[in-house]
Amino acid sequence: MLDGGQDVGKGFLYTLVVDADAKSLTLTHTTPAAAAHPWLSVNRKANVVYGSGWSPPMNGQRTFSSYQIERDFSVSLINTVTSCGTKPIANDFIAEAGEHGVFYGLDFVTPCGDVWTVDERGAIETKIQALEFANGSTLHGFATTPDLKYMYLTNLGLNTIHSYALHLANGTVTALGDFAPSEVGAGPRHAAITANGAYLYLIDEEGLRIDQFTIDPAGGALHYTNTSLAVTPFGLTPANASLYWGDEIVISADGGTLYASTRSRDANFAGYISGWSLAADGSLASDTLFTLATPEAGGTSNILSVSPWNDASANMLILTDQDTDFVALYELQGRELKLLDRVNITGTNCCSGSVWLD
Repeated sequence: MLDGGQDVGKGFLYTLVVDADAKSLTLTHTTPAAAAHPWLSVNRKANVVYGSGWSPPMNGQRTFSSYQIERDFSVSLINTVTSCGTKPIANDFIAEAGEHGVFYGLDFVTPCGDVWTVDERGAIETKIQALEFANGSTLHGFATTPDLKYMYLTNLGLNTIHSYALHLANGTVTALGDFAPSEVGAGPRHAAITANGAYLYLIDEEGLRIDQFTIDPAGGALHYTNTSLAVTPFGLTPANASLYWGDEIVISADGGTLYASTRSRDANFAGYISGWSLAADGSLASDTLFTLATPEAGGTSNILSVSPWNDASANMLILTDQDTDFVALYELQGRELKLLDRVNITGTNCCSGSVWLD
């Protein structure tokens, strides 16, 4: 797997090996990068990884970069392009779009997004669409239906989920409509869509909850089901809500488990990882399986990524913590999430978004 970092300035990419049989995690390479990359996506066909760049600004803007994944899973820079804004955050790559795939990026501070073609090597090539949003927007995440018909963007600042039709012929998108979370001011952060495309689960940063939506297959509209899940042990309206903020939401490769993480704003208190079972149709199949305190507070990041494969790693989960510089490996065993291993990475301002490589 490959992990990035959030520190603005000199960045690194970290190669770690997950041994599913030994249930261990090992750091093998620390590679200087073009920038700190808080968010990564992967082009598996070209064996390329993309990063949003928190670099020193170029003409007032920051960057996106592409890297070749080498045989030993270290990386080599291919190219860097200028992003639309001052703090690029979420990015995504859709292999089925355009001729060689299409790369998408969002900015957290400037209300904008980018759509880029890539060439046959996987290098970011030509900007083909600019996405514009209202002032006050803070864009933070992507979710795309499995049939690649609809794309959803989460907007913390405007308390909105934007929906788009995705045109695979060239990768461009057309705005369809906007949808709200269950609470005013909840702050939609990230979303995960079930394997059958029937449900979207949204984690709210300030609302400290997950909202369940159904997806209309005819037009991509979201419908709140009046079901919300607490992401801390303290209920949907905790008295200590100001101490926490929601972070990540992911679904296991087999579609059977929904995971979410929260962070503590106070280093003296832990964040949490919670889990729920999903039925074959994507609906909830259980009450909370577990709510487990994270090793540290999490601070700016308690980011989760799940194994994309149904092999020995199928129930494994990675947690990265920027504030205390570690990567942790977990495994769901029955109804319990077990910490298997932890790698502390000091001196280089690790750790942030990660992707699994093969």
